[in-house]
Amino acid sequence: MITINFILSLIPAIVVYGLAPNFGLFLLSFSTPIIGLSFDFAGLNIPFSDLLAFLSVFAWFVIIIYRLIFRPRERIKLKFPLLFPFFCFLIAAFLSLLNHPNPGAGLYYIVRWLILLYAAFIFLPYNLIKKEKDLKWAIWGLAISAFLVMASGWLSLLGQDWHNSFFRLKSISFFGVYPFGENHNLIAEFLSIGAFVWLVLKEWTKSPRLKKIYKSIFVVMLLAAVMTFSRAAWITIILQLGIYLLWKQRRYLKKQGGLIILAVFTLILIMTPIFWRMKILQESNISSTENRILLTEIAYKNWQDKPILGQGVGQFTNLVSDNLRFTAKYGEPLDSHGFLQKIIAEMGILGLISWLFLLAVLAKEAIIGIKRYGDRSPWLLPLWIAAGGSIFFQLFNTSYYKGKVWLIVSLALIATELARKKYGKN
Repeated sequence: MITINFILSLIPAIVVYGLAPNFGLFLLSFSTPIIGLSFDFAGLNIPFSDLLAFLSVFAWFVIIIYRLIFRPRERIKLKFPLLFPFFCFLIAAFLSLLNHPNPGAGLYYIVRWLILLYAAFIFLPYNLIKKEKDLKWAIWGLAISAFLVMASGWLSLLGQDWHNSFFRLKSISFFGVYPFGENHNLIAEFLSIGAFVWLVLKEWTKSPRLKKIYKSIFVVMLLAAVMTFSRAAWITIILQLGIYLLWKQRRYLKKQGGLIILAVFTLILIMTPIFWRMKILQESNISSTENRILLTEIAYKNWQDKPILGQGVGQFTNLVSDNLRFTAKYGEPLDSHGFLQKIIAEMGILGLISWLFLLAVLAKEAIIGIKRYGDRSPWLLPLWIAAGGSIFFQLFNTSYYKGKVWLIVSLALIATELARKKYGKN
């Protein structure tokens, strides 16, 4: 039965990627925030976004094999973006298995999260997107899904008490299912990405009317992220907006410095009621802060025990469950709220160095791309800001190996490569 179900689900994926790969890209990007809807597959519970990612990769490789067998004269050129830094990170993950109490479980974790992440959200789009038109399909998938996440967030206000309790934008359920996850941070992180994706669309369009519509959606989406009252979202958005405005207005900072300071001061005054509501929330949210501090202490203690290779990839929740203080106070173990704590506990200093090397390569690509091509390809700036925000958010959250974080990074890399081909390396 499992084989039949797999074949039945694979057939439409092969048809889509064989006949309309751009639509396949659209579906892949559209599905990235849908992590709360899951299916039982081969004895595993797999989120819809990951199931679609797996089927996409499998279908595409079936198509490649078909072309190699039946079209041997057709030239197939595959690209492996970020291969060296990602390979270094994979090596650190495999070496951590030497300390893993259950290497088989660690190996499954590597395949399930790291290899699927690279194959579906970095390798696959990089090899399918050849032109700017292809890139737009993927961008539109993210934009529409972000709009739906935002709409569900605003709809969540309808059933809340606005007077006698704290209200915020949060996930809502459909027939008992939370498609975007139950925690408000999960929609906040995607909105901080999606808002700048709409700025990308604004830069692409030539219609003044559409530009105004897209900018309006950008503002409303950022406001939605703010109204989740996620501390991580606030920090991320402030950083994103700061970089965006500083770069866009870099030529006028000296002349208009006073006006910019006045604008910032005015914005702070407008935001004062929201700051006040956040203060009320944090007064009753001490346990959340203490929870994160304790998770950091657990990570640090386990890193001290095995500093070079760590305790083994995928081990963090087991390390938390072994901590009596955490389980007694908070119950069910949680994954690390931050990639730094997770990596240093699971993969040691070797894993952390390889991860920071990967991020440094991305930062270099972003800076060079924006400096060289940002004026002629203005969508690169909001695209890289969305990508940077998606990674920065993971200093405080648990989506570090998910497609909704890394697909936008891949699309930013692809957009930079397309600009390089169009305008030259200089």
